[in-house]
Amino acid sequence: MRVLVTSCPGFGHLYPLIPLSWALTNAGHDVLLALPDQFAQVGATTGLQAAAVGPVSIREVFANSNHALYSGNVTEALIEHVTEHYAKITRFTVSNVIGLAERWRPDAVMHTPWEYAGPIAAARLGVPLVRHTWGVALPAELAPAEAETLAPVHREHGFPDDPALEVDVCPPALQYPDAPSGLPMAYTAYNGSGVLPSWLFDPRTGPRICVTLGSVPVPGGEHDRVLRTVLRGLEKINAEVLVITGGGALDPGTVPANTRVVDWVPLNQVLKVCDAVVHHGGSGTTMTSLHAGLPQLALPQMCDQHRHADRAEAVGAAAKLVGDDITAESVRDHVQRLLGDPAPRVAAEKIRDEMRALPPPAAVVSSLTALVEAQS
Repeated sequence: MRVLVTSCPGFGHLYPLIPLSWALTNAGHDVLLALPDQFAQVGATTGLQAAAVGPVSIREVFANSNHALYSGNVTEALIEHVTEHYAKITRFTVSNVIGLAERWRPDAVMHTPWEYAGPIAAARLGVPLVRHTWGVALPAELAPAEAETLAPVHREHGFPDDPALEVDVCPPALQYPDAPSGLPMAYTAYNGSGVLPSWLFDPRTGPRICVTLGSVPVPGGEHDRVLRTVLRGLEKINAEVLVITGGGALDPGTVPANTRVVDWVPLNQVLKVCDAVVHHGGSGTTMTSLHAGLPQLALPQMCDQHRHADRAEAVGAAAKLVGDDITAESVRDHVQRLLGDPAPRVAAEKIRDEMRALPPPAAVVSSLTALVEAQS
């Protein structure tokens, strides 16, 4: 069986696909990642084969955006963000994805939400479409807006079919109660690979807090202010603070004495030696933190960050601050509670255990195989 895997050019979109892609490969199937040009190199680092399908990157797409902290209707803001930016990527990739699919001839196409070229290619070839989620469900209001925005692309290249199967990696307790059901699969935390720094293996002398605001700073948002505020809030706390910048710049003069700054270390490896996480509410960071069983302080700014932060807060595994409520004092108070009160950790560990109890990726391969066999 050949499976073409399509994703937006973002770590939080691609990385959740990798464990099932590995499981397919380990079962003897062929997997090909179809990714925008610059991100195809990232795909190749996963140990899978990748093909480049268009000259576009997330940073380029976001270059002229202005997504500040949303204090109003976050669902409307999410819809605006997705239709304005991710739909734009499709115009750069759709012809190349269709062309690649027609030459490679996959038996199925697997894609993530907000990646729209893969579904068009699957319909053109008449093969099953599998949608692979990355976290909590998206609002139902998004689908009609996507269809309206993509109508010109669909009229030119063809209309997609509905997914024949949706792989859902969100544990039931974390999921929105009204979310549509899918094929459950355990979330496996994969955050890239690299040479781990030696200090990661050194004995700790006290608590360690991981701080990350994601791999792509929010354009027009308050990324820098929020990060500086967090560092001020944690400056006097009795713990080591580890900041992962994700390639962003941080003025050395603003770094407190108790803080270590790194550019990039796989988050799942770092969290093995941390006690709490302060983050932006991104899907990959939230899910990886829960996979590690760690309590969290979420500081969402945009898009689905609010939805992940809301659900993590609802199950008791996280606290949430937004907008003007993000102050040095509020950050310090919430983090001290995360370190001193066992309840958030217990709640996070409960979600972790539920994740682990779901079927692993290897068990889901048979469902994909059966889907293809039924349609062939």
